Parts: sequence; C-alpha cells; structure tokens
Amino acid sequence: MSVDKCIEILRSRVPQLIEGECLKPAAVLVPIQKFVEGDSLVLTQRTDILSSHKGQVAFPGGRIDPHDSGALAAALRESHEEIGIEPRDVQILGQLDQVTAGFNYLVTPFVGIIPSPYEFRLNPMETAAVFNVPISVLLEPGCLSCESRLSPAHRQGEPIYHFRYNGWDIWGATARIIKQLLELVYGFEA
Repeated sequence: MSVDKCIEILRSRVPQLIEGECLKPAAVLVPIQKFVEGDSLVLTQRTDILSSHKGQVAFPGGRIDPHDSGALAAALRESHEEIGIEPRDVQILGQLDQVTAGFNYLVTPFVGIIPSPYEFRLNPMETAAVFNVPISVLLEPGCLSCESRLSPAHRQGEPIYHFRYNGWDIWGATARIIKQLLELVYGFEA
C-alpha cells in the first residue's frame, strides 16, 4: 500500500467517536514500517509489573495527560516513553475510529509510518518486547479468530478478536484496531 493511498483513505473519512461513556481518554500510535517484503506493524508486549494489561500485546500508547495538547500528542509522547520512537520520525497518516479497552479506557488510534529499520529503545518498566508483524500474515485466512465471552470488561455483544502470530496472542482492543486498519486500508474481509 502506498503512503499516499493510505493517507487518501484515512483522510477521506470521519473517524467514529464514542460519545456518552465515562471512560478515561487514551491514545495509541499504530506504527507501520515499510520493508521490501511489505508493510509491517510494530507491536509491544507490556511488562508484568504494570498495573493494567500486564504482559499483553499492545500498540505503544497510554492515557492522555492534562499537559498533552491532545490525543495525538499523547500517542507520540507515550510511544517515545515506551519504545523510544522520536515524534519527528513519525509521519502521521490519519486517525482510526475510537475503541474501548478493558473496563474504563477510550482509545483513539493514530496510524503513522516510521523508518525501517528503527533502533527502538525499550523502557524496561513498561515494555518487555517490541516486534514486527507482517501485514501480509494478518491478511491470511485463519489468522483472525473471534470469540464471545461475557465478562464485566467486555460490552455485551462485543466480539473478542484474536490474531495469532509466532506465539503472540494479539487480542482485545489491539486486535479491533488492527482489524479496522486492515479493512479500511488493505481490503480485509473477515
């Protein structure tokens, strides 16, 4: 997918915002790296010492702090804090629809291109690992699965998606963000 085509797709639509829920605002960066073999997503594994989402696979990001100038600023700040992505190295392509995460977060995702290769600097207090997932693998039949589970953390009727790659279980809000990106930009049909 060309950068120009991705920008055209993402900027030609109005991202859906979730209204009326008392959720904590958060933002993530959906980093894409372009390699000869194709586009690849950058994902992280959260450490086991964090207070929430311990050990889970996620995009870099977090809560929007009062000093952040907005959701994008928070996504860039958190990406720098967690894995060392310099904000000046990110070419923002656009915003995806907001998603809920866990009990109490409203997440605004921003898609951006970062250089490849990139020298990530992991914050050992927040990030256990950083890895790439080729988008071509995510588009393969059978990579995405869906389950229904009733729990207080998931809204009734909201499916729980899972992408599996090299032993990683990418699920929940992260999987919903990936699915949305694949559908909008790469023509994915679940």
